[in-house]
Amino acid sequence: MAANAVYYNDSSTLSSGTWSGKNNGNIIGGGDGNSGHLNLSGTSEYSDISAVGFDGAIGTLTINESSKSTGDINLFKVGSATASELSSNTDGTLNIVGPSTGNINFLGLRIGDTSVYDRYTVRDKSVTGAVNILDGATVNIGATSQSSWDASNNVMWIGSGNAANTGILNISGEGSSLSLINKKIEESSYYDDSMVNGDAYLGYLGHAVVNVTNGGTFTAGRIVASFLRKSDIADNLAKLSTTDITVNGKNSKIVVQSLMALASNVGGRIYDIDFSDSLQGVGKATLTVEDGGEVNFEGKSYIADDGYEVATSGLFLASDQKSDATVNLNHGGTISISNSVLSSEEDGIIAGLGKYAFNLNGGTLRVNSCKYCDNQLTTSVDMNVLSVSFLEADENKSMSLKGNLIGAGGIVKNGTGTVILSGKNNYLGGTRVEAGELRSENHDAFVNNTAYIINGGMLNQNSHDLVMSSLSGAGGIANVTDASLIINQNNNSYFAGEFTGSGTIEKIGNAQLALSGDSSKFSGITTVSAGNLDSTKALGGHIIVKKDALLSATGLLGATDVLSGANLIVGSLYQGNSPKISALTIDGSIKNTGNVFIGGLDNNRQSMVGNRLIVNGDYHGGGSLYFNTVLGDDNSQTDHLSIAGDTNGNTTVYVKNVGGNGDYTQKGIELINVLGESNGNFVQGSRIVAGSYDYFLQRGNHGNGTDEKSWYLTNFKPAPIPEPKPDPEPIPDPEPVPDPKPTPEPEPNPQPRPKPTVRPEAGGYAHNIAAANSLFILRLHDRLGETYYTDVFTGEQKVTSMWMRHAAGHTQSRDSSGQLQTQANRYVMQLGGDIAQWSRNESDRWHLGLMAGYGNSHNNTRSSVTNYRADSSISGYSLGAYGTWQQNEGENTGAYVDTWALYNWFNNKVKGQDLSGESYQSKGWTVSVETGYTYKLNEFTGSHGSLNSWFIQPQAQIVWMGVTADSHTESNGTPVSSYGDGNLLTRLGIRSFMKGHHKMDDNKGNEFEPFIEVNWLHNTKSFGTKMGDTKIEQAGTKNIGEIKVGVESQIKTSLNLWGNIAAQVGDQGYNDSLFMVGIKYNFK
Repeated sequence: MAANAVYYNDSSTLSSGTWSGKNNGNIIGGGDGNSGHLNLSGTSEYSDISAVGFDGAIGTLTINESSKSTGDINLFKVGSATASELSSNTDGTLNIVGPSTGNINFLGLRIGDTSVYDRYTVRDKSVTGAVNILDGATVNIGATSQSSWDASNNVMWIGSGNAANTGILNISGEGSSLSLINKKIEESSYYDDSMVNGDAYLGYLGHAVVNVTNGGTFTAGRIVASFLRKSDIADNLAKLSTTDITVNGKNSKIVVQSLMALASNVGGRIYDIDFSDSLQGVGKATLTVEDGGEVNFEGKSYIADDGYEVATSGLFLASDQKSDATVNLNHGGTISISNSVLSSEEDGIIAGLGKYAFNLNGGTLRVNSCKYCDNQLTTSVDMNVLSVSFLEADENKSMSLKGNLIGAGGIVKNGTGTVILSGKNNYLGGTRVEAGELRSENHDAFVNNTAYIINGGMLNQNSHDLVMSSLSGAGGIANVTDASLIINQNNNSYFAGEFTGSGTIEKIGNAQLALSGDSSKFSGITTVSAGNLDSTKALGGHIIVKKDALLSATGLLGATDVLSGANLIVGSLYQGNSPKISALTIDGSIKNTGNVFIGGLDNNRQSMVGNRLIVNGDYHGGGSLYFNTVLGDDNSQTDHLSIAGDTNGNTTVYVKNVGGNGDYTQKGIELINVLGESNGNFVQGSRIVAGSYDYFLQRGNHGNGTDEKSWYLTNFKPAPIPEPKPDPEPIPDPEPVPDPKPTPEPEPNPQPRPKPTVRPEAGGYAHNIAAANSLFILRLHDRLGETYYTDVFTGEQKVTSMWMRHAAGHTQSRDSSGQLQTQANRYVMQLGGDIAQWSRNESDRWHLGLMAGYGNSHNNTRSSVTNYRADSSISGYSLGAYGTWQQNEGENTGAYVDTWALYNWFNNKVKGQDLSGESYQSKGWTVSVETGYTYKLNEFTGSHGSLNSWFIQPQAQIVWMGVTADSHTESNGTPVSSYGDGNLLTRLGIRSFMKGHHKMDDNKGNEFEPFIEVNWLHNTKSFGTKMGDTKIEQAGTKNIGEIKVGVESQIKTSLNLWGNIAAQVGDQGYNDSLFMVGIKYNFK
């Protein structure tokens, strides 16, 4: 080239006309120390340019706009020297800027290149060449006529000949391309599909840089990067070759017909240099694919004339110890590769003895689909999984990774084909299957104790055991055929896919695994050892739930064992599912020695009613069943258990009332239906209550039209089953007698229906409201008047006092149903004192005072039907005032009127047997008006000289009772209210007393007054409770008779003591007894 060279060492821009290399210069920048710069633009034309930056010169050629070539194509050199002595500071740059420059053709292209004989020269002066193909420009390397089919023409060298040489190829911009494929050769009759067309040699004893970015394309038959001739290895030149290839950006692509060798050996011949031995991979080569870039291998092998395969297609890395190759498949990058058809037994990616790294850092490794590929990729290369990366095999394609996958990242299986893992893998970022099949070929292929996500396709354990740290995903299949799968779920997750196979699955870990797929075809064993397994569609096979574990399910389950301490819930606990009435079918038998909850909960943890558990096989008891029921009549809504097979064993049944108010049941509420042999026994585990009623679990009987195999809730206590009597000895048949004349059948007598069983808590509520209204009721004689008084008109103080009384009583009563018996013990302490006293005529007396009190009542109610008990109590206070007028106070005769008013408030409690305690409050007023008249009937002297006076005192009293209790709802859902407030208690009675005085007590102030009193009490209302829709009240309190005896005394003028006992008797067993003592002290 130098002999025919015409150097252009100037600088110019040509926007029109023609540049002739023969006349103007075919080398832009040539000769030692020179420089030349040519810008071809506009509509200019050019021909016969063959080099830029040559033999020590600096050259720049820019072809842009619509500039076109008109001459013959040449072997083009950019930054090139013919000998080492001419290579100093050679620098060439070729800029081809599209998109209007058309196709630019070269026979061959050398970038940053010197003669091969320069390889032994050590120099610090560089030869640099750079080709920039930009903005849609296209460059073709190779002959343009069919007669020029020699493949040696379409070859590109970058960074070759010496360690100081650097060649740079930049292809950037959408539509920008460089192709080494000689189209004319491919179209010639001499060309065979097995021939490789267009080689790129990068980094032969130099440094090569290839950047394909922003949508550019680079196409080559083969790319050989970082290499030497085999004979060069002995020259210690191995470390001098380096190559960096980068494919970056959307639609950026390198297309390789056959192979890419990164510091790897390549067989075959290279025709345009003076050697014919094989190429040896040396130095260092790096391929980086990222951000939408792609390297696509077409899978074409090179076949020699003798028919033997010389070069296998694929990606080859670091063939010997002197080589170092790195592949960085970064985020968004893709390598599409497959074994070639002609070399299907060879791996598509091969690593040798050198140092190599295949880094999966977010990119995609894809099985290619092409003319020369067999739709499979096999490689034994180890890969570093640095971040979540993708393995893609589409339909009818497969990828077999035999090497080890290690690193902190995870892998994602894409495409509908198959990826097979058979290395000893230890990547820690988890595994995701989006489509197709990801298959294990040994026990270490799937990484244990990492997360697995299956959104589609199949994760196939292929008879190899696996331990997952979690399982989740939107669909797909987990194939557990002949394998063990342990899911150690420590965080809640959701899996919408399905299980298949016949292996074993064990759910451990304390978190929830929610399943929504159809796993009915799974025929293995599933064990729930810890946490919650939630299944909402189907899980076949055999399910075992262990102690403290929870299985919640709807849809279908296989045969199920609920072990002691384990739990099965009908319904889904997954937060993503809306609560609804659920049904669960056990397609087989169930063994329940744990807890089965048929009743469900809503999102607010409130009970739901109507769930169904259907057992297609037998039921084996030993554990507990839990139902929710709206307790009412026979048609009440309830959870339900249906058993198609037999029952055996004992099962404890618990029923929770959900908003039911109780009602009469005739046949009962069916809880359990048994179609087979009903040998099992279902036993009520605790009280079942609603409204005022107790309910009972009992077996059906034909007598009331129910199935004797099934079990029902009724609110009448079942009759005890009589002991069977021994069969009597058979009696011989008597002689037959003629049939008598038929008599008409008698009319059937209707049987009285059994009464519903009333809860003892009703008696407790009823007695609490009765006590709250009556506890602080008192009469005039419960607080005595004074002998002296203070005149409010004159202000003269005579006497003031304070009084106190203590009362204790015991009551026995029944309720209106006749089933409840209540006993109550009460205590009352009241104290008070006059704040004003006066007289208007010196004989009468007026009192005005204040009083307060504390009282409590403790009650026990027992049901005579069930023997259940309930304890109740009230405790509270009162505060009020009283006023009294006496007509003749000094003589203790004449009329009197007494009034008082009290405000009362109480804390109330009711605690039923085996039920939660209830608390509520009551408060209100009680007001009394009492009147009477005292007559002196006689006066006589006793045998010891005492003077005795006999009096009678008719009395009448009306008390209005206005204490009301707060309405509340029991923990079992029963609404409770009390009634009876507004009752008017009327008392009519007569008191007879005697006052005696002995002369020896003159001037001592001692007096004693024994008395007897008889009263009739009438209540206009009864006190009771409404529980649900049923009222229960105290019985026998409408009319009550009372007798009272006691003594009142004055020990001295400043001290009074009194006491009495009283007994009351009403109807239906009502009775009450009272003991009371009082004390008063007068302050002068």
